[in-house]
Amino acid sequence: MAGASLLTRIAHAADPHSTERHTYRDHDLESAILTHLGHMLNTRQGSSLTCPDYGLMEVSEVLHEFPEAIGLVQRSLKNCIQTYEPRLKNVQVRHLRTDTVQSMVLEFEITAQIHFPDGRRQALRLGAAVDQSGNVRMT
Repeated sequence: MAGASLLTRIAHAADPHSTERHTYRDHDLESAILTHLGHMLNTRQGSSLTCPDYGLMEVSEVLHEFPEAIGLVQRSLKNCIQTYEPRLKNVQVRHLRTDTVQSMVLEFEITAQIHFPDGRRQALRLGAAVDQSGNVRMT
């Protein structure tokens, strides 16, 4: 259970209906990582007083620099994940496409390896769609 956040471990241990109070399954760790990524990437840099660079850059401020903005957002995603999600290693972010038909949405593919507390590794692949307001939807 060492891969989970402290609050997740406390909630899991306090659940009177849980028959597995002292174990943490692989999909629980993956779910915890995805939840953290969703929260982190929807936080703007500068929102945290104790850690000003936590979160994603303000996307709406760089869209006027399109298409260079794609690279800026891509690097911001990668740096944020590498810095603040230590359970993921070998993080790669690749731009897939830009949906400009209805609205400005940048789509990225994120690949990484989950490092489990027991030393095992598992590949992770997910999508992230960033809209013009900077909201990130994980897919």
